[in-house]
Amino acid sequence: MKKLNLSKNNLINCAIYAVIGLLLIIFKSSSLGILMTLIGVLLIATGILDVVNNQDKTKGIVEIVIGLVIIICGWMIANIVLLIFGILLIIKGAIECYQKYKLGINAILPAIVNIVIGVILVIARWTLIDVFCVIAGVIFIIDAILMLLNK
Repeated sequence: MKKLNLSKNNLINCAIYAVIGLLLIIFKSSSLGILMTLIGVLLIATGILDVVNNQDKTKGIVEIVIGLVIIICGWMIANIVLLIFGILLIIKGAIECYQKYKLGINAILPAIVNIVIGVILVIARWTLIDVFCVIAGVIFIIDAILMLLNK
């Protein structure tokens, strides 16, 4: 039987991975909103520190503006990016289908998968993001267990 790795750093890392995994599974795409808010707040805080400490005022102001944009417009930006990504996947899949249709179904299957994922991103992007969040959450929990088992 393998010995558990119970060092302080490893336990902390395992706990962090398990908590992140659980948050992703429980809150799904809502956890992205929490993450965007945290990133926005951190950028604003570092920007303020840069401006107050007279380090690099331009960099500080840019960090503050980016932090505010992430907090205020984060979901809108995410929606636009996912929509564009879905459209690009559909176009890429269609081009590959056209180029490889003579090679048979095995050659065009990845292109068809691209088209299907692209259509889902255009039509029901948050459902797909929820599925990805649950999968990522499971991976984080498995990783935490493997870390604990020293694998």
